[in-house]
Amino acid sequence: MYKTILFLVSLVSLVFLTGCTQTTHLSDEYGKSYNALFAAQVVNPDAPHDRAPVDGMPGYTAIQIYNDVYLPGLTKSDSSGGDGSLR
Repeated sequence: MYKTILFLVSLVSLVFLTGCTQTTHLSDEYGKSYNALFAAQVVNPDAPHDRAPVDGMPGYTAIQIYNDVYLPGLTKSDSSGGDGSLR
């Protein structure tokens, strides 16, 4: 009985400890958005108090660019035909 309990406690401890040994690989891009945001706050610390709208392009212009430039590239299929054969 004692050996069974000791075995189960050891097994559960081993399972929990194996979770601590795994490391995740972070890419070179990790943290760049945080650093850019922090740098922007250093450059302009009063930005949250400025309620002026952001200058940008009108929505209809952005929609037209999306429809003319990006959408055809997403829906175009150059490498295969409708029957699954390569052209």
